Amino acid sequence: MSEAIKLYPQLTRVVSHFKKYDIEVPKALLESKAQKPDLSGFPYPLPQRKKDYTCYCQSADGVMWYGSNGGVTRYDEKAESLSDVVMHFSAHRDLLDNNVSAILPDGKNGVWVCTDNGATHIAMELMSMEEKAERLLEESHKYVSRHGMYSQKYLSEAGNLDSILPYGSSDNDGSFSSAHAMGEIFRYATLKRELGDYHERTIEARESATRASEANLLLMYISGRGDGFVARSYHTKDEPVPDDGLFYKKNGATAYCINTTDSRKKGIVGLEVKADAPIPDRLRKYYADKGNEDSDITYKGDTSSDEITHHYMHLLVAHEFLGREDPEYDELLKNAAKNTMMHMINNNFALREANGEYTTWAKWNLEYFNSPMGWADACLNAGQMLMYLNVTMHITGEQGIFRKTHDELVEKGYADLTYRHFDRFHHVSIQGGVEDREEIMYGDHMLAVLSLWGLCTLEKDEELLKKYREAFRSWRYSLAPEYNPGYDFPYFLSDPENAKPDAEKVRTWFYRFNVSRLAAKVSLSARRDIPQKELLGGYKETSCLLPNDEHFISKYDRNPLEFKDEDSGGASCVEGCYPYTFAYWLGRYFNFIEEGTN
Repeated sequence: MSEAIKLYPQLTRVVSHFKKYDIEVPKALLESKAQKPDLSGFPYPLPQRKKDYTCYCQSADGVMWYGSNGGVTRYDEKAESLSDVVMHFSAHRDLLDNNVSAILPDGKNGVWVCTDNGATHIAMELMSMEEKAERLLEESHKYVSRHGMYSQKYLSEAGNLDSILPYGSSDNDGSFSSAHAMGEIFRYATLKRELGDYHERTIEARESATRASEANLLLMYISGRGDGFVARSYHTKDEPVPDDGLFYKKNGATAYCINTTDSRKKGIVGLEVKADAPIPDRLRKYYADKGNEDSDITYKGDTSSDEITHHYMHLLVAHEFLGREDPEYDELLKNAAKNTMMHMINNNFALREANGEYTTWAKWNLEYFNSPMGWADACLNAGQMLMYLNVTMHITGEQGIFRKTHDELVEKGYADLTYRHFDRFHHVSIQGGVEDREEIMYGDHMLAVLSLWGLCTLEKDEELLKKYREAFRSWRYSLAPEYNPGYDFPYFLSDPENAKPDAEKVRTWFYRFNVSRLAAKVSLSARRDIPQKELLGGYKETSCLLPNDEHFISKYDRNPLEFKDEDSGGASCVEGCYPYTFAYWLGRYFNFIEEGTN
C-alpha cells in the first residue's frame, strides 16, 4: 500500500445565528455603513453577479469576505487547494437569509454578517479531521440515537437542535445503524492499536462500539419469530408508529399485523405470527432498561436486501474486532448469521413474510433474476447472496450446507452475474430513454461496495476473486465521480494493484465536510458559478462535484451531484454522522489516511 495521505488541521466553518439585538452581536455590525466592493478584476467566477455584491471586509488572516443578495463569498488567494480559494456561504445552513447588508471581521479568522432576518457569526475554527469526527459523533449521540440506533431525527422547530423529537425512525434503520456501528468498531480498533488496550479513549471507544453493535444486532432477533427473520426497525409503547409499511405488535407468544395502508392493501390486518423466541438479555436491555416489556414492542417487517447486506458486513466487522475478544457476544453474532442464512436458504433465497409471500425487496433467486423487474438487479443481488454465505462460513467456521449452497450458486452462474452490472444497467437505461445516472438507485452504491468488499476480502479462489474485482470495477462508472472515501477505501482494499487513492480529492472530501449534520438547505439554485447539465430524462446535475459544505446534507443513498438545495427533511432533520465517521475511521485503520500537524 502507498504511503498514508496526511490530513492536516484546517479552518472549518462553524456558524451561530442570533437576533439582531442579542447581546452577543457587535454594535459595530449594526452601525456599519456598507461599501460596495470593486470586483471588476476578480480572477475567478463568483457565486453572484458582481453588481449584486453589497459590502466587504478583510478578516485578521488577510482573507477577503464579500456580502451580496445571494449570500457571502470568501476569497483566499493564498489557499493551498484550488477548491478553497472561493468559498460560498448561504441560507439557511450558514446564514438566516441571503440578503447581506453588512459584514464585519471578528478579530480572528471569521466574520459577523447582518442579514434581513438577523445576524450570524461565521467562525473559521482550526480543526483536525479527528476532532471533526469526535464532534460529529458527539452530536449523533446527543441528538440522533434512538434505542442505540443511528439514522436521523426530526425537529419540531427548523434549525433548532434542542427541539429534537424523542421518537421517529427510518425505513432503513438497520442499514444506517450498521454503517454507524462499523465506523465505531474501526474507531475502537484504531485507537486500540495506537494507544493501547487500557487508554481511557480506547476504553470509551470499545464501549461505544459495543453499544452501537449490540443495538443494531437486536434487529436480527427482535421479531421473536425464531426463523432468522430480520426487522427493519422497531418502536416502543411511547413512540407513534408511522403509516409507511407492515408493522407487527408483539403480544405474548404471538404478534399481530397492525392496521396500516400497506397491511390493508395486502389484506393482512390482524394476521398473527409467532413471536415467542427469546431475545438475548444482552440485546433486550436496549428497550427493557427504559421500562419496556416485549409486549410493548412494535417491529417493522417487509425487510429489504438493503438491511440484510449491511447487517452481514456488520457481522463480519463485529466478529473480527469485538467477537474475538468477547466469546459470549461472538456467539450472538454467529447465531444471527446462521439463522438468517438458513431462513434465506429455506425460503428459496428470499425473505418470507408472515403471510407466506416474499418481502418486496429481498429476493435473490433465479426466478426474480429472470423477471423484468429483477433482470437489472440480478448482478447486485447475486453478489449479495454470495457475500452472506462467505461471511457466515467465515465467522462460524462451519461449511456444510453453507459451502454446498455457495458452490451450487456459483455453478448456476451467480459469480458470473456480478461483473455484468454495467452492461445490464446500461441496457435498461437505454430502454427507458434515460441516462445511467438517472436510472440508478443511489442506495445501491453502498450495497455494491459492502457486498464486493466482503467478497474480495474473504474469497480464496483466485478465479472467483478475479470476477469479483471485475465486478467492483463495473460499478466505478457511477461510484468514482462521488470521490467518497467510504466507497473508495473498500475498493482500494479489494483491488490494490489497480486502484490508488487521489490524495487531493481525499483531502478535499474530509476538509470540507460539515461539522454538523443539521440538514438545512443551501442556496444552490441561486448561484451563478455552477454550470448544470440536464440529462436525457430531465434530471439535473452540477457539472462538477461541489465540496461537502456547499451541497445538501444526506446519507450515502443520494447523488451528491444532484442540482437541488436540500434533501428531504431539510432544516427539520438532523442526520447521523456515519457518512464521515465510517469513512474516516476505516481510512485510519487501514492506513489510507493519518493525522498530520502544521
